Amino acid sequence: MTFPADHPNLSGNAGTARFRRDLLVAGHNGRILTEAIGRPLIRAEQAAQSYRAAADRAALERRGAPSRRWLRVQAGLCHRRARIAADEAALAAEQNQPDQATTWATLADRYAKAARHLAHPVLDRATAIGKLRAAADALDPSALSPLSGIPLFSVDSGRQALANAQRGEGPVLMHVNAVAVELLLFACYAEGRAETGYHVATYAVRALDRARKSAPENQAEAMDPQALAVAFELTEQALDAAEAVTAPTP
Repeated sequence: MTFPADHPNLSGNAGTARFRRDLLVAGHNGRILTEAIGRPLIRAEQAAQSYRAAADRAALERRGAPSRRWLRVQAGLCHRRARIAADEAALAAEQNQPDQATTWATLADRYAKAARHLAHPVLDRATAIGKLRAAADALDPSALSPLSGIPLFSVDSGRQALANAQRGEGPVLMHVNAVAVELLLFACYAEGRAETGYHVATYAVRALDRARKSAPENQAEAMDPQALAVAFELTEQALDAAEAVTAPTP
């Protein structure tokens, strides 16, 4: 999937997105995945606030301008987030989720713009302030707010992964992780919107995590059948809740 013309080299890879999700979801009860992918608009807003605060501080204090090293680090951070968003957009497009693909593509574009501003050579305090404000504007919530109501999870992908895990088609752990990803993304969406769905999803995620931990060391596929059965039952309930939350209003 290719993105806006002003960033011709920013293309995503669906396979990389899947690999990243599988890597992140298994640790810390999914907290790392939630932080990296689950609430992308909030992360962008926080980054914008940070850059705007740094610009205000630099304007008020003669020695308050950030160092070139700090700006380079922030440019690298924005570039990494742009890459994650581009990969997620490619995955959404592959899964025929145009709204989600648009959300991620827009984020990739915004982060890439912020990275360009922050990576620009800074020779004086005034230039640094201008670049910080430009980076903050690129990630401004008002530009991204129309995307806030779009769910980033896929019920269909969750159901497919669950079915594959139940039938034992391929590596069960891979399918368990894929289901957990969709439930974590649903939990992020449901929090504050559909509290019952949020709690059902978090229960299911914890059950999946317990099933993963039931496997003996170095035998990740040998999960306890009873733990898996409980996790699968809770997962079905959570996916039903996710489908109900996103169902069109009659």
